[in-house]
Amino acid sequence: MRISFEKDVLTFNDIECFDLAKSCTCGQAFRWREHGGGYLGVVRGSAALLRQEGESVNIFGAAPIEAAMWAHYLDLGRDYSAIEAAAMSNKQLAVCFPEAHGIRVFNQEPFEALISFIISQNNNIKRISGIIARLCEKCGEPIDCMGERLCAFPTAEKIASLSLEELTALGAGYRAPFIKAAAEKVLAGYDLEALRDMPLYKAREELRSFCGVGPKVADCILLFSLQHTDAFPIDVWIDRAMKALFFEGNAVKKAELYEAVDSLGEYSGIIQQYIFRYARAVGRDALSGKA
Repeated sequence: MRISFEKDVLTFNDIECFDLAKSCTCGQAFRWREHGGGYLGVVRGSAALLRQEGESVNIFGAAPIEAAMWAHYLDLGRDYSAIEAAAMSNKQLAVCFPEAHGIRVFNQEPFEALISFIISQNNNIKRISGIIARLCEKCGEPIDCMGERLCAFPTAEKIASLSLEELTALGAGYRAPFIKAAAEKVLAGYDLEALRDMPLYKAREELRSFCGVGPKVADCILLFSLQHTDAFPIDVWIDRAMKALFFEGNAVKKAELYEAVDSLGEYSGIIQQYIFRYARAVGRDALSGKA
């Protein structure tokens, strides 16, 4: 990978196995929106427009000093070519390609991921994105980028200061007390970054101590912000897809399902994104054998 900066554009060149559109719309992050032939968003307080041209990603609005941050966020230091090659050599997973080709797991800010995935419970992507957008507009710092007014994700202090009524008015519903309690816990000194170096089982256990964080939400936070690449969030789509791919669509015990997950190895969480993309593309009927 080569990095260049010219005319106020930070560019990462020679990136293999990267599809910006798929990565921004696969359900792992909720604040990217299409704009000007690319995707506009805010990462760790920095707003930018990302646009892909072949194996290059141009970041409009980024400064050279932010190169390391953006490379980390886009997970550009990981060899996705090897991960995809290994997945395609598995006969059960091979069907996920080429649909899944190019998806990368972003390294999001942990507090933003915690709040975002608490909001994601029993929700769809459109509503999740709307609630998060309103939360950011309510108490996030405004940022101008590409002629647009954006907002940084609010701090724990800002969210903790909101009343349950204010959070409910944003559309959070029954999740409002969970959001407020999570912000208060982080504000009181809980170190989410410490989870990064814990064994997966221990990190899961720690996150489950937050009100409103169940197994799936915990694994989303660990995979999408803390680089636990073997965290494997299971929702209804993944449950259906795993049964279709590994068990011929038959009902299986939970222990059997987790054995199949474990067999996918250290990058099972990244592979989960390939499976999810495939599942949503083919649809429920195809997964159940009704297509």
